[in-house]
Amino acid sequence: MKRKPILVASAFATSAVLIASGCSAGGQNAGTDPNRAQAEVAKVSIDKDGSLSKGPAPEIKDSRKGGNVNILWRQDIVHYDPAVSQSSPDNTVLEMISRRLTMYRIEGDKTTLVGDLATNAGESTDGGKTWKYTLKDGIKYSDGTPIVAKDVKYAVARSFSSLYARGFPYIQTWLADSEDFGKVYPGPYEGGELSNDKVEVQGDKTIIFKFSQPRPDFPFAAALGATAPVPQAKDTKEAMDQAPITSGPYKIASHEVDKSLKLVRNENWDPATDSIRHQYVDSFTFQFGPQVGEVTDRIAASAGDDKNTASIYQAVAPERFEQVMNDPKLKQQVIDKPTTQVDLYAINNTRVTDLNVRKALLVAFPKEQARLQKGGPYQGDFATTLGSPSTLGWKKYDLPGVTDVDPKGDPEKAKKILTDAGKLGYSISLGYNQTPTGEKEGLAIAEGLTKAGFKVEKIPMQAKTFNDTRDKVSNNLDFYWSAWAADWPTGVTVYPELFDGRKIADGRPNNTHFNNADVNAEIDRILKITDSAEQGAEFNKLDKKIMESVPAVPYVYPRRQLMFGTNVGGASFDIHTVMNLTNLFLKS
Repeated sequence: MKRKPILVASAFATSAVLIASGCSAGGQNAGTDPNRAQAEVAKVSIDKDGSLSKGPAPEIKDSRKGGNVNILWRQDIVHYDPAVSQSSPDNTVLEMISRRLTMYRIEGDKTTLVGDLATNAGESTDGGKTWKYTLKDGIKYSDGTPIVAKDVKYAVARSFSSLYARGFPYIQTWLADSEDFGKVYPGPYEGGELSNDKVEVQGDKTIIFKFSQPRPDFPFAAALGATAPVPQAKDTKEAMDQAPITSGPYKIASHEVDKSLKLVRNENWDPATDSIRHQYVDSFTFQFGPQVGEVTDRIAASAGDDKNTASIYQAVAPERFEQVMNDPKLKQQVIDKPTTQVDLYAINNTRVTDLNVRKALLVAFPKEQARLQKGGPYQGDFATTLGSPSTLGWKKYDLPGVTDVDPKGDPEKAKKILTDAGKLGYSISLGYNQTPTGEKEGLAIAEGLTKAGFKVEKIPMQAKTFNDTRDKVSNNLDFYWSAWAADWPTGVTVYPELFDGRKIADGRPNNTHFNNADVNAEIDRILKITDSAEQGAEFNKLDKKIMESVPAVPYVYPRRQLMFGTNVGGASFDIHTVMNLTNLFLKS
């Protein structure tokens, strides 16, 4: 594969922003090069003048309209309310039915943040303390009523409510100048209207966000669910989590929880207002429940209606990688790409307080054996850092005893660490995802830790509720899978979210419960740096500092392989490294 890093301008700097991009299938050599995960990057720019925000979206080659595409996914969408959702596949689906102020337009290896509901990606004349957005003409909800600026303000206001604690917190935190933003403003149900000194609406078209300090990354945050518009009169609160207000090219026709979802064309969506999405097929039919083995077999065979079927997030079944990736015909039904994610095994630092025990977990962890259960090298390269190579400023570093650990694990060395610390036989509760692959991966990890002198209790966890259960402060677990992809390609959405001890709370992503006063202070210092290159370099140093305390075990920098039926065209990845559903069409 060619390796061609491309420099990218961030919002207010000329420094490089790296975001992992795609390549053709062929991961058989993966896992041999520790820097491979940064090998391919795409250009990420910001549409300031609005030229790329104008619809319609560029046509996909050979596309045609009509028909139904089937989507197979092991579980239902957990949260349908954009204010709550954080999961990548869930957000991909929600972005088909709910628009935001900004969104990402992908053309080949070029990614541009553009205006979605807005005419451009945002305007600021004071270095990022104030951001102004003007809504496009002709944007409507699926019921035909126009989308107006006060609906966006109300959506942001409701995101402050404790009902939506799992949602992305950036806009609320920045407006409130507090991590505990609900105490500053509890949302519209208890606190009335969000004040104009925070968000001001001028007529039906203009909305202005006001911050006490520069927020140059705000255009990226504006692409998250908090800006998906909600008319106050139609806010059904918790009921929105199953019946959201829709404004994208598709709307919900039917939904049987945990079984199926039917999306059909939204006749009130105007392609002239949307430079990102298409409306090629008449409908999408989601079948929830099939595990990755069944998905692989059905799409590979493409018999009957399965020829019109695609996977959204699941990879090729681990036991089928060699067959699929080395079969020229099947390989044409696969897209393959490094993600922007890092997979970790989080250590619950409030329960596992002894650094020696955490080091022993790191040394004993059988990365190679565990990865083999998920597809071996096709799964991605072994990780040694907490942040992804796709974020600005990432650089591989050396930390003796931490980054030079044998990927197979070193049970004898780990056992000595435990023995010297008087902790041999330490009990570990291992939470794992109760899927066929998760069972095998959990068993491999348990065997590796047992060899090192740990007593391991395996705790099966349901796939649909895994994240919600893990992200409770009192989860009664010691060791569990976790993963994080930057919400945009800088460390701003990584280290402050995952390792700021002041953010330990139910539903928040600091699920290691790591709390170090020096690290907290360093995060505050780095966030005040407005030069993107300097800030990225400092975040990389912080990564190394955090790893000295071993709050988690870096596992892999994942790749993702998605399959599609023989009659499905337009298969590509979206910004979440999930199937870009609105690009799909049927060939005949």
